[in-house]
Amino acid sequence: MQTERQEQKRAALQIVMVRMANGAQANEPALLFTARQVEEVLPEVRVQPLPFAPNWLLGLCAWRQQSLPVIDAAKLYELDCALERVLHVVVRTVVPERGDGRPRQMLRCLLRVPGHIAASNLPAQCVPASAEESGFAPALVKGVFAYENGLLIVPDLLPALCPAADSIFQMPVS
Repeated sequence: MQTERQEQKRAALQIVMVRMANGAQANEPALLFTARQVEEVLPEVRVQPLPFAPNWLLGLCAWRQQSLPVIDAAKLYELDCALERVLHVVVRTVVPERGDGRPRQMLRCLLRVPGHIAASNLPAQCVPASAEESGFAPALVKGVFAYENGLLIVPDLLPALCPAADSIFQMPVS
């Protein structure tokens, strides 16, 4: 009875899947977001480059009277993907409470991704996979799951958005 409820909850969870390959790879990686995390998908943005930024941080852009960092998802996750068509996804993430009285905080960024985005339900047959064995920096993922078409990566964008917030974050500097 309980597993049936869990399956129903899982099937009802709307996700946004950003495929990071063109479908020709056997183990196609995809970034996985909840539908609530994705605020908008933009075909074009004007990016103001930042000097001395890591290669995955493309710069800043204006979005609804806010300045948002623009992050190249392929470079951040060290994925080799052909960008035939590029989209920019406004993603929000929450800085959790730290127990020192500071309230939770919401942060946004624009992710530059290949143009393969789909809203769907969570695939029923997913099994946890190791981030390190899959080749991803553990500080940048909340989880990695294998499914029939490849790997689902649940990204943790917090280390990219505020790396100085906590000394446990280790960001790639390449």
